[in-house]
Amino acid sequence: MWKDFKPTILFLVKFFAIYGILSFAYGKYINHYDSLEDPKTDPITSFVAFNCTNSSTIFGYEPLIIRDDHLNTKSESEQTFDSIWLSGKYAISVEEGCNGINIMILFLAFIIAFGGKLLNTLVFIPFGILFIHASNIGRLMLLALINVKFEGQAFHFFHKFGFTAIIYLSILFLWYLWVKKYSGKTKVKKA
Repeated sequence: MWKDFKPTILFLVKFFAIYGILSFAYGKYINHYDSLEDPKTDPITSFVAFNCTNSSTIFGYEPLIIRDDHLNTKSESEQTFDSIWLSGKYAISVEEGCNGINIMILFLAFIIAFGGKLLNTLVFIPFGILFIHASNIGRLMLLALINVKFEGQAFHFFHKFGFTAIIYLSILFLWYLWVKKYSGKTKVKKA
C-alpha cells in the first residue's frame, strides 16, 4: 500500500512544508511593519498599490495614492493600507491581503512539491509569479472601477467571490500548465 501512495504522500508533505515555511516567513515580514511604533504598509503592498495607480491611467483616470492611509483613520484594526483615489473619488484601499503574496506562496509550494526539470522550474516560477501579479492588478483595478463607477454597489460580492474566483482560477490554470506541459516529467504508461 505504501508503494501506491508514496508519491502522493511525499507531494503532500513537501507541499505543506514549503507552504508552512514560506507563510511563516511572510507572516514575520508583515508583522515587522505592523508592529512598528507608527505601523507602515509593507513595501510589497505599496508596490502593488503603485502598480494599480499606474494601471488606472489606461482608463483615463487621474490617480492619487495615499501612502499609509491607515494612520489617517481611527481604527482599532491593526491592518495597514495605502488608499487609491481615481479622479478625486475613493477607489480602494490596498491591504496586505490584497498584494497576492499568499497566492504566490500557494503557487510556488505546488510547483516545487510537484517537481520537474530544473530549467523549466527556474523559468516557470517567475513567469507564474508575474502572471499572478498581473491578474491581481487586474482584479484590484476592476474593484476600483466598481467603486468609482457604481459607488460601491456589488463591491462586496465581487471582492469576496467574483474576483477571488478569478485569482484562484488563474492559479489552477498555471498548475494545469505545469503538470501537463512544462514540468518535463514523463508520463508512466501502465502495461
